Amino acid sequence: MVEKIVIGKDWKDLKKFGEKGTAYIGKHVVGKGEESHLTNPIQMDLTRPHIVLVCGKRGTGKSYSAGVVAEEIYKLPDEIRMNLSVLMIDTMGIYWSMKLPNEKDIEMLKEWGLKPEGLANAKVLVPKGHVNEYKEAGITVDHPFTLSVGELTAEDWITTFGFSMIDEHGIMIERVMENLKEKYGSKYSISDIIMEMEKDKRTEQKVKDALVNRFLAAKGWGLFEKEGTKVEDLLKPGVISILDVSHYMRVSESWSIRAMLVALLSRKIFAQRLKARKAEEYGQVTGQARKTIPMVWMMVDEMHQFIPNEGSTAATGPVLTLIKEGREPGISLLMITQRPDKLHEDALSQADLVISHRLTSKADIEALRSIMQTYMLEDIQDYLNDLPRTKGSAIILDDNSERIYQAQIRPRFSWHAGGSPIIIKEKSLIGEEKTTGEKSTGKA
Repeated sequence: MVEKIVIGKDWKDLKKFGEKGTAYIGKHVVGKGEESHLTNPIQMDLTRPHIVLVCGKRGTGKSYSAGVVAEEIYKLPDEIRMNLSVLMIDTMGIYWSMKLPNEKDIEMLKEWGLKPEGLANAKVLVPKGHVNEYKEAGITVDHPFTLSVGELTAEDWITTFGFSMIDEHGIMIERVMENLKEKYGSKYSISDIIMEMEKDKRTEQKVKDALVNRFLAAKGWGLFEKEGTKVEDLLKPGVISILDVSHYMRVSESWSIRAMLVALLSRKIFAQRLKARKAEEYGQVTGQARKTIPMVWMMVDEMHQFIPNEGSTAATGPVLTLIKEGREPGISLLMITQRPDKLHEDALSQADLVISHRLTSKADIEALRSIMQTYMLEDIQDYLNDLPRTKGSAIILDDNSERIYQAQIRPRFSWHAGGSPIIIKEKSLIGEEKTTGEKSTGKA
């Protein structure tokens, strides 16, 4: 029997649990370039929290690899899977298709001992104001998603709108938020914010007009209500929640909106898991189990847009808290980026597992070199150059074992809607001819 390579698991857990609670993500590549061949299966640990970095230039398979990890959580035995929940922040609109089986790669799946299968426990959530657009495109939406206005801080709005905490716009926003919290607590709407601003006598009219226009635009984002979606509804045991925010690609403040959303979710998840961890520890001591939200795997695409290495967004502080402190309460973070050099240095230094597909930018390679140099026998460029020229090939850094592996990530058994469009028609899942572009975007 071929020995399996287990990454991310310390020797004590390996001795106690073996490969139980691990994800089959691919196979070890031996040899260079065209002479390479696949050998040992590679299993990634899921039993403990991890900070995982998945990177690679466009089209090399980084979003695909994240989907493989989500599939493996879906495949875990019930007694393990029900202790986990997955939240995927889908900025590109490519993960809704995980509900469907990957029939197009059926022959390749057979070679890997797999078969096409849709994820029955995947739930797609879309901002409430845009649910009908998805339905018109034929995409099933399980639940609408909203953010509670009262749970956003003044700093969230100031950063999202591109102001400063100390300029006249920022000062007015902070004053208005304080007044609203005194009046309504956390239960108020954007209309309430606008009304409070219009009543303000201490600010110049041009400043008030500029802010009212910003909040009127925010009202049209279809995202904010007095009562937002509860974090418990996103973190159901054993469920993969896919939060599709790709609609905001068409909005001028697109990354600011998404950063605000990621900021609020990160804060709420961290707070909820801190409470849950205390309850779990109390249960271990007393034997009295209490219902809590499960441990969390949060997966975020284009992470460099949320925690850049220069400047900051509304999400920077909350996400860095997850990176530095989230493992203790049971939060795993999987970060996807095509620009590791643009990612905050703390995210690079804290990643204990790195899956790097092909990179060609000197700056990106240098960013990886900075975190891998302790373990490298050769230069990172050599490791990348030796990979076979196949989509999904990658090098894996396991900080736990201080080893680097060359690997081929396994094919997905659920449908992956990513990829570039093509003008040549092919058979769709239901036997009709469509262009691959129509199938890959999922948008009308």
